[in-house]
Amino acid sequence: MTETAPQTLLTGRSLRTAAAGAFALAVLAGIAEAVVAVTSLLAQPGADDGLLPQVLLRGLVFAVALTCAWHLARGRRWAWWALLLGLGVVGLASMLLPMAAALADGASWSTAFEGDVSPLFPVVRALHILFVLAGVTLMLHPAVRGSLSGGRER
Repeated sequence: MTETAPQTLLTGRSLRTAAAGAFALAVLAGIAEAVVAVTSLLAQPGADDGLLPQVLLRGLVFAVALTCAWHLARGRRWAWWALLLGLGVVGLASMLLPMAAALADGASWSTAFEGDVSPLFPVVRALHILFVLAGVTLMLHPAVRGSLSGGRER
């Protein structure tokens, strides 16, 4: 009788797809953050005209991040690096360092999570951070790294 290896759902491809999905959800949470923040700013009298360039820049960043997530799901090594460095390092640092500095200065958790923008903002920000952390955790699995290719789909 021949024994076969047990089948597992935790293959490089499935983990890679889950990581890409987590990054896509992180981008959607980032879009929701932007919508909440812009809506809150526009509700205030004298909304700044400099808002449009910021929204356009965020839109570009979101489009690039979604494109990278799509390519990660298809096994592109460059997308793995782009997401690790772009969202996993720079993106997380841009969210966490100001919060840590605010807490170190004695701000409340609500203020540090920018709860003054909107009561919904801290919830969306927390989801954004959690989705990025999930994506990074999944994509650092050795099976994911082993399933990547230089340029072709795997």
